[in-house]
Amino acid sequence: MRTLIIFTFFLSSFMLHATQLGSVKGKKVITLNSSVGNSIAKFMSNSPLEKLEGNSQSLQGSFTLHADQLEQSVGLISFPVLSMKTGLSKRDDHMYGKDWLDAKSFPSISFEVKRLSSVSIKKNDNSGVEFTAIAEGVCTLKGVNKPTKAKISVKYILESDATRKRAAGDLVMVDADFSVSLKEFNVLGKGDIIGSKVCENIELDIKLFGNTSN
Repeated sequence: MRTLIIFTFFLSSFMLHATQLGSVKGKKVITLNSSVGNSIAKFMSNSPLEKLEGNSQSLQGSFTLHADQLEQSVGLISFPVLSMKTGLSKRDDHMYGKDWLDAKSFPSISFEVKRLSSVSIKKNDNSGVEFTAIAEGVCTLKGVNKPTKAKISVKYILESDATRKRAAGDLVMVDADFSVSLKEFNVLGKGDIIGSKVCENIELDIKLFGNTSN
């Protein structure tokens, strides 16, 4: 009896800390879909001598929202290094080289989401749900895996006649922001470029658009 009481207590505490996705139930697999919107990863460096901006528009992946407990949501997003463009082809070639991202040996960059924390529901009505959270996971860059946290905001729109004009199923938009330390990922560059022309920490702003599977 005592064991049953303890189990019930922990189960109740667990459920109290579980955040639900409004009226949505079960697991929802979301796949990136250009019909919903153009997913893009923007990267920015604002060093003392030079400002650098670029992006990749070749994102791939999917994620699973656990509607009954959002904290258990997972996902994997990646993009090819060679898809990263800064607007100058010569600078891009340097970025792809061994001293920088080494695209030949490590052709992709990825972020695997292991869980969500600090989930906060911002909106919940008949059209859908909006929430913010911290996505905790692992970033893989130049063959190095590092624990990474990203601030995310999610807009989950329930399927309707209007949404079907874009794509079938529920529509999902995610905005994620985080930074990576080049040194921690063994991106050392040449000479004293990092710190003067390229920031040690690169800021990323990732926007994802997808829909649920039917």
